[in-house]
Amino acid sequence: GVKLALEQYGPGIVGAPVSVGSVVLTPWSGRGSITNLVIGNPPGFKGAHAVAIGAIDIKIDLSSLVTDTIVVESLVVREPEVLYEMSGSGNNLSRLQKNAEGAKAPAKGGEAAARPGKSLLIKEFTVTGGQVGLSVSELGAQGVKLPLPGIRMSNLGGKGRTPAEAASQALGAIASSASQAAAGAGSKALNAAASSVMGKLGGLFKGK
Repeated sequence: GVKLALEQYGPGIVGAPVSVGSVVLTPWSGRGSITNLVIGNPPGFKGAHAVAIGAIDIKIDLSSLVTDTIVVESLVVREPEVLYEMSGSGNNLSRLQKNAEGAKAPAKGGEAAARPGKSLLIKEFTVTGGQVGLSVSELGAQGVKLPLPGIRMSNLGGKGRTPAEAASQALGAIASSASQAAAGAGSKALNAAASSVMGKLGGLFKGK
């Protein structure tokens, strides 16, 4: 049921394909795992996917399942592969976040956007051991891979807030972390280029 819900409602929230390998939940403890969760790219981006996660560890407060707000005690994303793709209109991760942000907004005509009825609270959200690959849509090929800075957040979503809101917060954190990695890569590239130019200039002066 969880697998079907992710694959059915996920695309409507993030505006991109969502697939799940398997979901295992232990009814008596609320602990479980989600494997091979892949979030595809939104329209306009060429990469195979935006985020691919081998394993997610999850702990659910079972008593919350009969309330209006489902409480996830902890959600740990392990070793995700994030493909940070830039284009003339922005980047793919920010687009996914904006799509999720829009999914929780009222639709035209004042009607509420389609959404699951329950609220969602994620008490602890952690991303660890990930890597980010950088690419440019116009060039097609993926560039350098870098470590993804770790993420630790508390209280995503909450009472009266939809799963789309929690997803928007999580994607925003991943986009911010990937942006930090991309900025660091750009800075290193500029420094390397500057050092190379200065070295060549120094050689010319020495020649004179």
